[in-house]
Amino acid sequence: MTNALWLLGIGAAGAALFLWLNVPAAWMTGPLLAVSVVKLAQPGLRKAPAAYSEVGKVLLGTVIGATFSRSTLEQLGHLLPYAVAATLALMAVALGAAWLLARWTDLDVGTALFCLTPGGMPEMVAVAEEIGADLGVVATLQFLRYTCVVVLAPLLIAWLAS
Repeated sequence: MTNALWLLGIGAAGAALFLWLNVPAAWMTGPLLAVSVVKLAQPGLRKAPAAYSEVGKVLLGTVIGATFSRSTLEQLGHLLPYAVAATLALMAVALGAAWLLARWTDLDVGTALFCLTPGGMPEMVAVAEEIGADLGVVATLQFLRYTCVVVLAPLLIAWLAS
C-alpha cells in the first residue's frame, strides 16, 4: 500500500506542477511524466496496482460516454462517411508502419501497431494491455506521439490560418 500511495503522491505533484505551468492535458501528462521520471530514477519502485488501471478505465469510459448527445450526433451525421474513410486510411497507414517497425526491430506486430496507431494515449495503452503488448514501449511511444501533436498542432494550425 505504501508504494501505491507514493505513486499517487508523485502523480498528484506532477499534475499540480503541470497545471501551474499551464501545460495542455496537465491531469494526464503531469502524472505520467512525474511517475516515469521517478520510476527511472528508482528502478526498485513497483508498478501501480492493477486496480488503478481498472478504476482509470472505468473513469475514462464514464467521462467520454458522458460527452455524447443526440444533438451532436445529428449535427455530425453527414460527416460519418468521411470519418469512416479517414479512420480506415489511418489504420491502413498505421498497420503498414507497424509491420515495417516489427520487421526492422525486435517488437511484435501488436506492440508496434499500438505504438503507432493514432488515438488517445490512455485508450491505446488500455487496449494494448488487453492484447498482451509491451506496455512500457507502447506508453513511451504514444507519449512521444502525443507530445509531438500537442506541440506541433497549434503551430500548424496557426500556419494554415495565416
